[in-house]
Amino acid sequence: MKIISKITGGLGNQMFQYACGKALAHRLGAKLYLDLSWFENGNRTFMLDIFPNIQGVQKYKPSNDSAKYKKIFSKVLRSLGIRTKRCRHIAEPDYSYWAGIGNIRESVHLSGYWQNEKYFSNISSIIKQEFLFPDFQCGEATNIAQRIKHSSCSVSIHVRRGDYIEDITTNSVHGICSMEYYDKALQTIIDRYNVSPQLFLFSDDTQWIKNNFDTRGCSFVIVGIPEHKNEPYNDMHLMSLCRHHIIANSSFSWWGAWLSLNAGIVVVPKRWFAEEKMMHYNPSLPSWVIVE
Repeated sequence: MKIISKITGGLGNQMFQYACGKALAHRLGAKLYLDLSWFENGNRTFMLDIFPNIQGVQKYKPSNDSAKYKKIFSKVLRSLGIRTKRCRHIAEPDYSYWAGIGNIRESVHLSGYWQNEKYFSNISSIIKQEFLFPDFQCGEATNIAQRIKHSSCSVSIHVRRGDYIEDITTNSVHGICSMEYYDKALQTIIDRYNVSPQLFLFSDDTQWIKNNFDTRGCSFVIVGIPEHKNEPYNDMHLMSLCRHHIIANSSFSWWGAWLSLNAGIVVVPKRWFAEEKMMHYNPSLPSWVIVE
């Protein structure tokens, strides 16, 4: 039996897709394969191999020719009365948690985003162990990590812009978090702890942060390390070291908060999607604080 998980998108999406496939394979005692065919278009880079604890997973790259011949071969066998084991394809029905995954008892090929902790909550300790980050190779990142560790009230704040702004389709689906959201989220943490937190600001548009983000007089660090542009997992690593988290409507900072070992507050926007038909969906955990 085998479970094939199709991996697509950026690092955060890849982690959700891996975690869902891993949990299903673990439950069924099956072998996990990763379908990397999406990356042949060159738009993104497969990044899960940066995690040193992910081992023994085979990469599955189907070719059109082999798929065609397998289909023909299966038809011949069926015509002779010989049944073959087929790997059923399952596409994620929508962005909400799909309880039907608990009924799977056979080899499947999964495709979708699977952005919900319920898909892998039964093996959360395994996922956290496999998603341990490699050591920092950049002195500046190491210095920031030390500042986070020595801060009594560190807060990671993720401001996602980039394609959320520049791509018309992406913007219409996701939208961006307003400055009002960040104001309310920061006030939530200040009110809860009655202290002035130290902010660590992460964004794909650091210049916008410098010009527009209101830190409300708090001490802050804008994390804009040039080397991290092609190594975003280092930013996620730094996020995870913070005590509290104000995340964007992004799987990237979702994982930064989820992988944190600190028992702090995670503030999440109420609207995860701008598109009306998906406005009901939010992948936040019950313990996280939702702010409009």
